[in-house]
Amino acid sequence: MIFTSITFVVFFAVLLALLGLIRGTPGRLWLLLIASYVFYANWNVSYVILIFLYGLWGWGLGLAMYNARHPALRKLYFLLSVALSLGTLAYFKYANFLGENIARLLGVPSWGAVDIVLPVGISFFTFHTMSYIIDLYRGHVGPCRNPVKFFLFVAFFPQLVAGPILRASSFLPQLDQPVRITWPNFVRGSQLFIGGAIQKTLFADHLSIFVDQVYRSPELYSPGTLWLTVAAYSMQIFCDFAGYSLMAIGTARILGFELPQNFRMPYLSESIAEFWRRWHISLSSWLRDYLYIPLGGNRHGEIRTQVNMAITMLLGGLWHGASWNFVLWGALHGLALAIHRSWARWRSSRGLDSEPQRPGYRLASWAVTLLFCSLAWIPFRSPSFDTTLVFLRGLFPNSGGSFTWYHTPTCIILIAAVAWHVLDRFAPVIVARLPFGPHELSRWPAMLLLGYAVMLLVLLVPLNASPFIYFQF
Repeated sequence: MIFTSITFVVFFAVLLALLGLIRGTPGRLWLLLIASYVFYANWNVSYVILIFLYGLWGWGLGLAMYNARHPALRKLYFLLSVALSLGTLAYFKYANFLGENIARLLGVPSWGAVDIVLPVGISFFTFHTMSYIIDLYRGHVGPCRNPVKFFLFVAFFPQLVAGPILRASSFLPQLDQPVRITWPNFVRGSQLFIGGAIQKTLFADHLSIFVDQVYRSPELYSPGTLWLTVAAYSMQIFCDFAGYSLMAIGTARILGFELPQNFRMPYLSESIAEFWRRWHISLSSWLRDYLYIPLGGNRHGEIRTQVNMAITMLLGGLWHGASWNFVLWGALHGLALAIHRSWARWRSSRGLDSEPQRPGYRLASWAVTLLFCSLAWIPFRSPSFDTTLVFLRGLFPNSGGSFTWYHTPTCIILIAAVAWHVLDRFAPVIVARLPFGPHELSRWPAMLLLGYAVMLLVLLVPLNASPFIYFQF
């Protein structure tokens, strides 16, 4: 069930009506849990069993671990829960990938592995369960004794299939509060939802028409067209994923829940480290807290720090999908973070970091960061290594491709996106006053805005809207 579909609009309207009929928080929590399972069943009914099992072992083993008297038994429950979560994720996401690579190494013509269908959103609810069990083991959160609340934490439908990634420490306490739908939350949530829908349907979906066509046969196109494609996909994936996050946050806000911010204009970053503080914030913070820091972080010398960053980014790349292209993407970002750290240490050793940075230096830092991130999206988007190499070669003059295609809607959208980023950088007050800015509207302006926005989406949405990119992860 996709947020921009009529099916979801009907589903959500029925849910709001039923929430209005049911009195009392316990009944509303049950309704939200059932609605979350119905939402997930729209993709594959059988996989509802899977997400139920995630909730079952996360809740049951969490309580068993908390109540265990012996430290060894407590650790056993902890490891069992982590093994179940990671093992299930590894089976569905990486079994075919490993089988194909082992077969290639052994020279076996046909591996004969089962074609495993990846359950949508499994990476996200795996991380939800693991964050709870790890924080409980560390003593950062208390046990959730109410199974309905825990199962809802795992399966909460607004962010179920593509994030933001939830932390038990921030979401479970909200389930202890009364579930109420208020007018301010409805208005603010609707603003966020419509803003995200505009990013997805009017920006990302139109850009995908151009990007998908070029990536089918990049060898045919001129360097100028390929460079335009690099820029277009950079904006497409941002608008697609940030748009989904906004819709998820907005839907949750209407229901009375706060989800974490997931994007803060990442293409304004002046370093690769800043980029990862702005891009997919819930994932980067999860990898930092549950992988990078446990590996040792920056506490054991410079070489160990660089190794820890490399491991974290490699696994972060592999988290996105079972493909060597994703491993390459993660390795590139790990290398970039290592270079940035070395550069920052060199500047610090000479006292340069204490001086105000000149505009020219900041502009160059932003340009290099944007160029690197945009080029790194090429292996991320490419279906194979061969396509990646063909695309990269095609960026240089006289590379073979001759067909030039400057897709007019793509150029218009990119100009609008650049203006949007410039305003956010230099005139944030103007952005804040836009209809979908951070302020809340009064009743009648809100209703008019929503009506016009819905009409705009209906009239201008592409006939064949592309699926959300992060659904595959």
